[in-house]
Amino acid sequence: MAFFPIILKGISGIFLQSIILREIFSSFFGNELLFSIVISYYLFGGALGSYILRKINNYIKFYILITTFEITMLIFLIPFLRLCSNITQLLSHLRFFLFSFLLSFSCGFFEGGRFILLSFLYKQEKNSGKVYGIEGIGFLIGGFLFYFLLFLKKDIFFLIFLSFLFNFLTIFYFKKSLYLILIFVLIIYLMSISGKIELVTLKGKYKGFNIIENEESFFNKITILNKEKQYILLSNGFQEWTNQMDYFSVKNIAFFSLSYCKKNQKVGIYGTPEIIEEIKKYRVKDIYFFDIDKEKFKFIKKYLLKSDNIKVHFFNDINRFLNQNEIKFDCFIINSPLPMTMRENYFFTYEFFEKIRENTENLLIVLPGTYDYLSQTLLNFHSSIYKTGKKFFKNQKIIFTYPMMIIFSNTDLELKRLPFADSDFFNNNYLNFVTDQIKEQQYIEKLINISDDLNTISNQSCLYKSILYYISHFSLKLEKFLNNFFSLLNKMKKILPVFFIIIFFISFFSLRCPYLNIIFTNGFSSLTFETIFIFIFQIYYGFVYGFISGIIGIFMTGLSIGSLISVLKEHNKKTVYNSEIIHFLFYLFASFLLFKGKPYLSLIFFSGFFTGWEFGIISYLLKKENIIETTGKLYSIDLIGALLSSLFLPILLIPLFGIYKCLFLIVVLKFSNFCKLNFRFT
Repeated sequence: MAFFPIILKGISGIFLQSIILREIFSSFFGNELLFSIVISYYLFGGALGSYILRKINNYIKFYILITTFEITMLIFLIPFLRLCSNITQLLSHLRFFLFSFLLSFSCGFFEGGRFILLSFLYKQEKNSGKVYGIEGIGFLIGGFLFYFLLFLKKDIFFLIFLSFLFNFLTIFYFKKSLYLILIFVLIIYLMSISGKIELVTLKGKYKGFNIIENEESFFNKITILNKEKQYILLSNGFQEWTNQMDYFSVKNIAFFSLSYCKKNQKVGIYGTPEIIEEIKKYRVKDIYFFDIDKEKFKFIKKYLLKSDNIKVHFFNDINRFLNQNEIKFDCFIINSPLPMTMRENYFFTYEFFEKIRENTENLLIVLPGTYDYLSQTLLNFHSSIYKTGKKFFKNQKIIFTYPMMIIFSNTDLELKRLPFADSDFFNNNYLNFVTDQIKEQQYIEKLINISDDLNTISNQSCLYKSILYYISHFSLKLEKFLNNFFSLLNKMKKILPVFFIIIFFISFFSLRCPYLNIIFTNGFSSLTFETIFIFIFQIYYGFVYGFISGIIGIFMTGLSIGSLISVLKEHNKKTVYNSEIIHFLFYLFASFLLFKGKPYLSLIFFSGFFTGWEFGIISYLLKKENIIETTGKLYSIDLIGALLSSLFLPILLIPLFGIYKCLFLIVVLKFSNFCKLNFRFT
């Protein structure tokens, strides 16, 4: 039964990881780049905890101590994280990052330390792979259990307290006392009132608003707030729409999106649904509204749509719709001007423009900013969209109204009067002013002269510009610094082969011991691969908010099986050599599949399998020390490699190489390991 506490530790570990990631996402507009940042906090704590506590002798005493302390601390920290991120305070984001660091780092430190301390249960083993593999079984069970319970209970605090319960069961394995039983009963009680705790923390977070709806969907944390007659929908903490929208903005988008159409029978919309009621006035026959999250549709119908005198069709998978239907839109409107996630950015990419051009007469995109004030960041954003759209559409028209808009089309774009349009608002002077051709030509020349990338799935140019613009609202200096930094990276892309060569030699000459080098690069490579897989999965299938524990669970399934198989036989240098060749070929093959947009879940499994397999092999070959010290050293080196990936992937490697070329960075590292082994053993 020695495996029992290790499995429970794995279950609680993935629960806590998933909870922390979801809390960060749902408080900070669900941006995937935060995934790496938050994981870096966790890994830093894990590496430190596993390295420091590997020297402890009184294993049981310290295990009980840090487990009890972790539970007590997290009970207060997680609610406090919500309370420090009130939506009415922009400056709260600084506090939010500080507290999320404290939460994620602390959890990682304790989880890393607890894993090392539990390895004493197998101190007679020659190989750490068994401990590594048994924890992986816990991660596998916990990943899918979390996924199931989340949508059964839809109560995040219930899952928080359940993870604490699993932790306390591991303590009972070693010690039973009245004090621990009382804490156990307290946790059971907290589980029974978890819904009330959820509501109290949300009221503190959204102070000044009434919480009308709060729902955990597969893709988002959806919240409906109310203040007097105003209703606001938040998706992952980001305001998506309100029933008190900007009247002139909505009016302009509806009019200009239709006034350049030859007919206005079928209109597609991606973004906010606020313009639906305005478009209805022009007697459009059918409106097709697209959003990945079906749960939003019922809230849109309940709180936003006022009448049913026109057909509004709701679809959650636009790619499937475009592939299965022969409908051609008279106009397709993208009115979400600041893509803050990779899924949103997809609708501004080369790949989406290529797909939608066959299905629409006109494509209208709402642009952030106004002509009177455009920062360099917004100019770069406009330039990227303009250059990307020009690849697939012959004609374009820029409208200099509020908001700015650009219309792409492969037919002539001529402004026509629309029946039922407000002739006083859309008078000749106004129309001539906002469609001025001289101003448009000057503006296009300005956009062309900006040296910025096309917006593609691999190079998420518009996403980074959106984030920079958001940052500029509370720190112009930080926005300027990051803009210059990304501009520098853009210039450095011309010498990418040089960077790959440099990385090859850094890996080759870094650690003298080739075994430790493999563990280090495996930590870096496996997390880089897992993160990029999650990004690509998100782009093609929607936000991984609901399935992130499942993906981690699949990775840990492979890791567990690989680790456990590694203990079944003795190993030598040749085993490592052959394993590294296979590992190299796998990542090379997987990189081509992901490049083709095929994120098969089996790829995550095999990435975990080879990582666990090699961890067990190298643990066996370094068995001169006792298992606890060996496990502590290898585990911390593995986490440090993963830490470097999480730190540099979103802010350096992806902007420099692009998502797909980062995959070939993994191939370079594995090839370097292979060469190092060949050099040392021949």
